[in-house]
Amino acid sequence: MAIGRMAVLGGLMIVLAGCVRSQPLPVAMDVGREIPEPAVPKLTDATAAAGLDGQGAAYVNWLDVENDGHPDLLVDGARLFLNQGPPFYKLAPAPPEVWPGAQRGPVLCVDVNNDGWTDIVSTQGQLWLNQEGKAFQNVAQAWSFTPHKKGNVIGAGDFDGDGWVDLYVGMKEDWNDGKPVYYDAQLWHNEAGTGFREMGREAGVRRKTYARSVLVYDFDGDGDQDIFVGNYRLQANLLWRNDGKGEFKDVAGDWGVAGRRDPALYLDTVTSRRYGPQYGHTIGACLLDLDNDGAMDLFCANLVHKYVGPTQGGYDIRGYVCDDSAIWHREGDRYVDWRTQLAVAPLPIGARGVFQGDELWAGCVAGDVNNDGWTDVFVPQIYNLDYARCRLFLNAGGRRLLDRAQQAGLTTIDSYAGAWADFDGNGRLDLAAGGRLAVGQPSQLHLYRNDGGDGMLNHLWLKVLLLPGDDKRTPLGSIVTVTQNGRTWVQPLTCGTSTYGQQNGPALHFGLGRDDHEVTVAVRWPNGATTTQTASPATTLTLRMPKTP
Repeated sequence: MAIGRMAVLGGLMIVLAGCVRSQPLPVAMDVGREIPEPAVPKLTDATAAAGLDGQGAAYVNWLDVENDGHPDLLVDGARLFLNQGPPFYKLAPAPPEVWPGAQRGPVLCVDVNNDGWTDIVSTQGQLWLNQEGKAFQNVAQAWSFTPHKKGNVIGAGDFDGDGWVDLYVGMKEDWNDGKPVYYDAQLWHNEAGTGFREMGREAGVRRKTYARSVLVYDFDGDGDQDIFVGNYRLQANLLWRNDGKGEFKDVAGDWGVAGRRDPALYLDTVTSRRYGPQYGHTIGACLLDLDNDGAMDLFCANLVHKYVGPTQGGYDIRGYVCDDSAIWHREGDRYVDWRTQLAVAPLPIGARGVFQGDELWAGCVAGDVNNDGWTDVFVPQIYNLDYARCRLFLNAGGRRLLDRAQQAGLTTIDSYAGAWADFDGNGRLDLAAGGRLAVGQPSQLHLYRNDGGDGMLNHLWLKVLLLPGDDKRTPLGSIVTVTQNGRTWVQPLTCGTSTYGQQNGPALHFGLGRDDHEVTVAVRWPNGATTTQTASPATTLTLRMPKTP
């Protein structure tokens, strides 16, 4: 199991377990306020129709290889499927000469040389430059890009404000027969589009952890890019705060996102000893604005053991030590867990009769799947178990997250994979995911087409695509604010989300509900320039970064 080995106390076989929590769970109430029922989308399995039948998938990245506006799909970092566009929207395998010698592994799709074409950088030490949509060329050796062999996930941002995309590489572990070894993270500085130089020590990010999720975003609003790292194996998460000069300090504890460590929280009535969470098994994380207050919240998906009690080899206390997944709401310079307020209850801790399964959340990916103006979250679960079904949390007016996966047509188990993109151009987010349809069945790639539904009639949308301008600086880190008839939505332009840096489609997607009024789009670019433009709903607005003021 995920912690790696069962805790056995004194070699004893104990036949009964019980626990007492040292503090009560808070209860959230909306007195006198009606909770809206969100529209449930109809997600139809279009895998075979799209030409993807029979493919496996551990993780997925959407990108636009040819700059034709039709999202393409990269599976497991090595299999590229090009979107053929209308009228059939097939995803056809790229010819071998387009993608020669790609190795399976987590990747990030990002323009590293600011030429306007999306490149692909891999934890396997490959750096593929996009040759104007016709082919990819591996230039890793020429660019001196040699990530550590334990590289596990990549994040991207302009950490020193020079206009070029830098890379943060988080590491996996060496299990070493239950005596795990961990490795320092790396930070690769982009040398003006000609190469990379590793400077993790100078930047202060050399921390040995098992990283599975990296988010790059200006958390403190000071104009430079910070780094959140979701760590596995009962390790604290990191929030690297950028000082503006490309040097970092971990402030996760101060900001409330390190996870929970409270080793005396529970009293076990069988052993008469106290135990408690020692941080979490964080697998995936994503940014979203839960309540449309303009501040980015943080969804953190953990694999959480819940069983406490006798086992064949002794007594298992892992249910005490794993921290629950968190849905952190931004409140000033701190985050507060809103799980209770959002009615997303943790599973109970205990022995048989109390134990209802582990919380096996293996990622999280945000998107407004029903175009009602409130951001939803897809959560895959890992392991070949019946209860490890994926979740689709629909956002009920910023006050509840309601799981409607089954009603929407999502029933897969056992996967890390998930990312949103409007692959057929109809303004509704479709889902690339993985998993099994039932216990014991093959794990495969699934493409779910969003066919709307009665509750989504006349729900409108807007897409915003941000590109480099004439001075060829990266637009990563831009903040987009959309206003319409007294309502406001905010999204940052980031790169990578959830587990292994999976990626949604290139365009930022905003659901607008049924309001057909004109919208105003304001962009604060990372070079300090601003752009304001009006647009009609149900359109895609393409904006290029102005020159530095």
